[in-house]
This record gives sequence, structure tokens and C-alpha cells, in this order.
Amino acid sequence: MNRPRSRRALLASFATSTAAATGGFQRASSDGNALSLESGLVPDGWYRCSEITRPTPVVPLDTDGLELRPYPEPPSELVSVVDGRPGRSSSTLRDGAVAYATEFERSYRQNAFLDRYGSVTRFFELRRSTWQATRIDSATGESAVLVSIVYNLTTRTRHSPANDEWDTRVTYYFDDRIALRARYDGIAEQPTFSPDPRREGDLVECFN
Repeated sequence: MNRPRSRRALLASFATSTAAATGGFQRASSDGNALSLESGLVPDGWYRCSEITRPTPVVPLDTDGLELRPYPEPPSELVSVVDGRPGRSSSTLRDGAVAYATEFERSYRQNAFLDRYGSVTRFFELRRSTWQATRIDSATGESAVLVSIVYNLTTRTRHSPANDEWDTRVTYYFDDRIALRARYDGIAEQPTFSPDPRREGDLVECFN
């Protein structure tokens, strides 16, 4: 039976998120089942692909605003390692995952901006400043990756001057099935895996 996807929880402390990344905690779902991360990977079936949550604005053809930005396809560097195919190094996986997370976040934020302001949108620029990524290998030979990126964002509408957003941190989890996204609600001083997207993230993509 498919379990319901996890909901955004209160931000955990850095110490707690570090322990969670090692698989040391369990989280209970609404039906009493616990999400076990002993392997470091999210169990198959914990998320349902019918519950993908991400901005998908409907843009009129005659709009003067920004265009809808398509969500990127996962790169072969990411998929090849995550699904266990040989010949890809951990550094290649991290590079591919970081690039994919950055482009996905760029689409996510631009589409959210467009969804909110529509035809009056005029400018959007996301600039990644730093990142962190780690590969997770389970005892069964499956792999996944955690990514944290910190970025600055500038937006502008027809009715307002440029608005700058500084030091935003988002975290992503990728395996061969799903992408999970979580956003830190404060000002990020550095890239860390807090909040842990496996426990506090939203399902934003299914690969199969």
C-alpha cells in the first residue's frame, strides 16, 4: 500500500538534520507508519507521483511578461549513477546533481514568480553562490544524492523596481525515482542539508 508523502515540518536544528542524514531517526506519517532512513534512501512507494507539487502557471499567449520556464530533464550523469550503472564517479554525480538542482530551482522560482504576477513580470535572475552535495550508497547497491544550494535572486515587475532576495538555501534529494525539495526559511550562511528534503521536502518530480 502506498504511504502518504511527508509534509513540511518545523525546521530542525543543524545537529538534528546532520543525524538524520546518517539515517539515525524515523518519522511517523499520519497513519502511524514510520519513514525509516536506515539505508539513507527514501523507501519505494513512500511518495505518490500523483502528488507532485510545483508551480505550473498557465500563461496567456498574448502576455508581455516572462515566459514559462520548462523543468529540466535529469542529466545522464545523475541518472546513470543513481540507478546503479557503472562508470560514473561520485564527483561526476555531484556535479550533475548540483547543476540539475540549480536549473530545477531556477524553473521553480521563475514559474512561481510568473504564477503570482502573470503578465506584469519583467525580470528574473537567479545566481547560485555556493553549494554542497553528498552521495548516499545503500547496502543493497542503490544510490541517491543530497544537494544544498545557496543563491541570490532578483525579480522585477512592471509596477515595481527590482527586488533582491539574498542567501536563500534549498535542499534537494534525488534517487532513480523521485526528486524532493525543501527550503530553509531563514537567511542561509552556508549550504547544509537542513532542512532534510527526505523528511521535510515536497515531491517535485518523478523520473519513471
